[in-house]
Amino acid sequence: MNIIKQARKSLHILSINKQSSVLLTKPSLYLSPVQKLSDSTDQEIKLEIKHSKVAPHVYRCSVNDPLKHDLNNVSKFYRLDQTDLNVIDPFQECLNKEQYAECKAFGETCLMIRQPGIEIINYLKKIDLSLPAYRFILYGTQNGTGKRSTLLHLLHYCQKDNWLIFHVPNCSAVLRRAKESQPSSYKDGRLDTPIDAALFLKRFSIQNMKLLKELDLKTTKKYNWSSRESTAEGTPILELIDYANSRIKYSSDICGAIAREIKLQSENNKYKVFVAIEQINSYFGPTRHKRPDKSEINVDDITIVRNFKKLLKNDWKNAVIVGTIGSSGVIIPAPNRRTKFYDVTIQIANRRRVETTLDYEGPLTPAHLLKKEGFYYLEPFVPVEIPAYSVLEISNHYEYYRDRNWLQNEEALTDIGKEELKFLSGKNPREFMRVCQTI
Repeated sequence: MNIIKQARKSLHILSINKQSSVLLTKPSLYLSPVQKLSDSTDQEIKLEIKHSKVAPHVYRCSVNDPLKHDLNNVSKFYRLDQTDLNVIDPFQECLNKEQYAECKAFGETCLMIRQPGIEIINYLKKIDLSLPAYRFILYGTQNGTGKRSTLLHLLHYCQKDNWLIFHVPNCSAVLRRAKESQPSSYKDGRLDTPIDAALFLKRFSIQNMKLLKELDLKTTKKYNWSSRESTAEGTPILELIDYANSRIKYSSDICGAIAREIKLQSENNKYKVFVAIEQINSYFGPTRHKRPDKSEINVDDITIVRNFKKLLKNDWKNAVIVGTIGSSGVIIPAPNRRTKFYDVTIQIANRRRVETTLDYEGPLTPAHLLKKEGFYYLEPFVPVEIPAYSVLEISNHYEYYRDRNWLQNEEALTDIGKEELKFLSGKNPREFMRVCQTI
């Protein structure tokens, strides 16, 4: 009996010693993120602590109002309010599909404030609008450097500053493959694209609804659409747009009427006009439209393009014209234009199989993309290069992905993985985005 009592007493002392040893192994600090308890063979409790490094949000800009952006905010991300985004980009055409998929996954739309965008914003604040229209051409020495993102930043600024926005995204689409085409009812030999024109008018009305109601712009002359249908002088512009929605057949000609009225009435200093056209070099190249006799339809024979090109001239004031140039989605004439042209819209697998279709591998400078015709048509203009990411810009983009938990591979969260992502992307914004999609 005494032996049993002594055994129980020794086991009780052993258990107390074991508990005290466990308590001694626990740290006195509060372990917040993750604590994993694992039982070992020798009954020792081991604590595995995973520290989460909370990086300060140095990559985010504290100012989301583009009117207040300056050089101190360069290389940082700012958030676009969804209400403003629905006005600026109602049909999600300003960015590519991959960027919209990211914005949907992140639950927010953020843009990086870049130095070229701030440069043009400073010009917009200081230029004398009583002089002929100013023209800026955004270009990059490689594709994917962020021309469209910079243009969206400028659109956001102009929307906040009460500019009348005339935005034509992806203008080369109507030259490659229009949604619908028909012979012009106004002049023989021209081609109308009514659905594309109606889509532009809908976008134009959404982007400028508030300003159009305040200005109450009206037509300055009578417009005849056919022998029976016409629009009287003094008709509000908004009523003219509604008429185009009900009579889509005349939407191409109505686009020309609105462009004429905006250009004419801007001389009265009532408003400022911001013309933004993407892939503007496509207006000075060939098209893929054919006549019934298989002859090529020239760019100036497409009604909507002919009307938009008139806004590119600097024979009016109170206006700023910003265009982007590039080879993506653009038909570029080859040295022998009669038999060849470059079309990068066709998939690589089928590109060499299509007749008279080659890939463009030349320089992406204004002189090469605009060619002689476009260069002299837009001259004088200010070329603004959109470069690849700087060291700070790509680091902030990496930190943004890390904060959004977009990088799932643990090796990508290390310093070595960060440098490897920079190397694989070549500091190209689009390539960096694509590389990080698979991590």
